Amino acid sequence: MRFQYAAILIVMVGGFPWAAPADPPGDDDWYDFRATAAYAALDQSAREALEQVRRDFVLLWGALDMYADDHGGQLPVSLDELAPRYLRRLPVDPFATEVGAAEKDLGGYVPSCNGRGYRYRRGAEGNRAWCLASVGLPQFPYLAERGNIGLYMCKGTWISGMNPVMIREDR
Repeated sequence: MRFQYAAILIVMVGGFPWAAPADPPGDDDWYDFRATAAYAALDQSAREALEQVRRDFVLLWGALDMYADDHGGQLPVSLDELAPRYLRRLPVDPFATEVGAAEKDLGGYVPSCNGRGYRYRRGAEGNRAWCLASVGLPQFPYLAERGNIGLYMCKGTWISGMNPVMIREDR
């Protein structure tokens, strides 16, 4: 029995984040929006806002997963349902404006924080899929060098036949 536990422990230690990978990934293994010409062209305040959006997306991703875990895989109708249980308060989109907050045609997205927060769209019922969107930088290649422009992050398989399109705000 002792040898079985030791073997399991060795396998687990190899998967921890602080363990060095056998073959470190190269620069070409993933897309980094910070290495693009579009990022270099942003002024400092836009870069800071973009970094805030990135942190908020990661925070919301975790809160949505925790909500789904607690609700049999079902997602909330609105991000507003995440506060205060999963997040003390919802993050506000740094690119949100009064004009955007008043916008009514959101293409299936649900606003949060009275229109000042991120926009959210659930996937098909029973499918643990969603898309978060910011109104900022509609031409920015956030997820890929070509295509996937705008600030949004999706999770899951979109089986509805519709792509989670980014909503563009006229400025």
